[in-house]
Amino acid sequence: MSYQLILPFFPEELRELLLDPSISDLMINGTTGVFVDRNGVVQHIPLSTPYTNERLQAAIERIARILGQDITTQNPILNTRLPDGSRVAVVGAPSSINGPTLTIRKFNRWYTTDELIASGSLPKCVRDAVIGFMNEKKNGIISGGTGSGKTTLMKALLDHIPQQERLVVIEQPAELKVLHSNAVRWEAVEAIPGQVAITPSQLLAAALRHRPDRIIMGEIRDECGYDLLQAMNTGHGGTLSTIHAKSAWDALNRLSDLALSARANLNHAFIRSETAEAIDFVLYCERDHTGRRRVRELITVTGYTHADQCFQTEEIYHASAA
Repeated sequence: MSYQLILPFFPEELRELLLDPSISDLMINGTTGVFVDRNGVVQHIPLSTPYTNERLQAAIERIARILGQDITTQNPILNTRLPDGSRVAVVGAPSSINGPTLTIRKFNRWYTTDELIASGSLPKCVRDAVIGFMNEKKNGIISGGTGSGKTTLMKALLDHIPQQERLVVIEQPAELKVLHSNAVRWEAVEAIPGQVAITPSQLLAAALRHRPDRIIMGEIRDECGYDLLQAMNTGHGGTLSTIHAKSAWDALNRLSDLALSARANLNHAFIRSETAEAIDFVLYCERDHTGRRRVRELITVTGYTHADQCFQTEEIYHASAA
């Protein structure tokens, strides 16, 4: 288990939280409090034995070194992962005022679409529609907020892609456990001493030379939105990616804005029409007031009207507010 790499650096109470399968996120706010996301609900965890910021900082520094990175007052932000894909994020001094902020998003297990349907997270009609789109090599986006289940849903859907297809998977950080035998996994990395940055855009350009049947992009960030649109609009169908957005329709706006940020000299309407041409369907995931993650919306994209400056979409599914 990947957690064995870091368990020795934490007191017993924190080790127990890391090993608890009902916890998806462990959040340590310096010495001001420990919180967890347990089954979708954030809880404060009182500790019987307090620890010092110095001990927490020492643990974080050792963890960073084990994972091949470093965190200092000159470089106080760390975003990395454990071998199983669990994310480790840190903001340290001088930026974090009350001691280091450490958040570990655990990947306890992956789910099949059947399991997501059984749990109420994914309507069967949505699963079947999306698999149909994927079989037709349509391009799609899974949108939603932080912790809404985007990556979990993506992994479950990827399992339905025919095994004989060649996949190029680009992430930052790498998380997905892709089961295809002809899949290559690439990870964009930030610049650290002795290593230059490798951006998602660079990896996307490289992917086009490695004969992919599909390009699977993790979260769309920054200028890679433009490059992804160009790849999809030049014959690379079957792409699936994720993006932060507050609705399925807003995901199209977000992707257009990110693409435009890379090419500010381009016409806004042109980028939006390119987005409509590239994207065939959009899913929107949410975490509701009970903490349950679910698919809220599925739309298809039918075009873009320049006169109204509006995406044309068709609603396939919309969950009730309850």
